[in-house]
Amino acid sequence: MIFNGSPRKKGNTVTLVAEFTRALREAGTEFEVINLNQLNINPCQFCNWCVNNNALSCVQKDDMNDIYPKLLDAERIVLATPIFWFNVSAQLKLFIDRLYALHGDKGYAFTKKKFANILVYGDTNPDSSGVNNAIGSLNDMIKYMNSEIIGTVHARYETWSNLPEAV
Repeated sequence: MIFNGSPRKKGNTVTLVAEFTRALREAGTEFEVINLNQLNINPCQFCNWCVNNNALSCVQKDDMNDIYPKLLDAERIVLATPIFWFNVSAQLKLFIDRLYALHGDKGYAFTKKKFANILVYGDTNPDSSGVNNAIGSLNDMIKYMNSEIIGTVHARYETWSNLPEAV
């Protein structure tokens, strides 16, 4: 599963995700891309309903409840985001906060899941762009969930002028 956290339909993150999915298709890998900006995802209220009920879902009635079963079935999860204001996009952050619902009485439901990250930034330096902040945040989250980080790709948007235009 690939979660695109960019609000832009033809932005740089979509371009890099398109190149990644082209490679997946060539390898015969099944995948689904979910564009978070097109979904109705409310902020987590940290009411603990999910944890107290061992629900692996949320009491809120929004699109996250359709995503939870897919996440639980996925072998690999890719988080793609532009860097806005020195960290992940608001769309991806909303999604990440709602992963709280996947706590249960036996631990985190993502134990042993495999995660990868795709990040795009516009600065000339990973430190001053905030991409390293985002990588640190994502890696901390993945480790907290007892999951495995299988890779991180980050690129300045000016470095791939020969890639195909995003759809």
